[in-house]
Amino acid sequence: MGTSPAMNGLDARQVGHLSGELERLKQEALAGVRRSAGEMSVEDAELFRDLGLSGDGGLAEAEFERDVAGAAKVRAALIAIVAAERRLAGGQYGLCEDCGEPIGFARLEAYPAASRCVRCQESEEKRGGPSHFAG
Repeated sequence: MGTSPAMNGLDARQVGHLSGELERLKQEALAGVRRSAGEMSVEDAELFRDLGLSGDGGLAEAEFERDVAGAAKVRAALIAIVAAERRLAGGQYGLCEDCGEPIGFARLEAYPAASRCVRCQESEEKRGGPSHFAG
């Protein structure tokens, strides 16, 4: 009567909580994208290196490479979050993309964008697949 039906093993309260977490993570990732948009470009790093302004010939390049790696991580997280939101909207959220079994609230609470259950994620990692952002 007063409760919503479960979605793939999750009750309405859990779905609401996880939906809120996905939104929070998305906003954090978007803030990271906005921050990295103003960071050093390839041309800036080369100019600093060529002019010797970094104090260390490789410092500007190393900083740029770190920024690029960070931006790639943020981008991967954002892609995973948006994919999870799509699964949520389509009623597939909480189901493992490999075996089709429910993922489980504890795993989703730890990583709301997870697209695999623990067992399938461990198998994927043993095969050398993505470890975290593919969920």
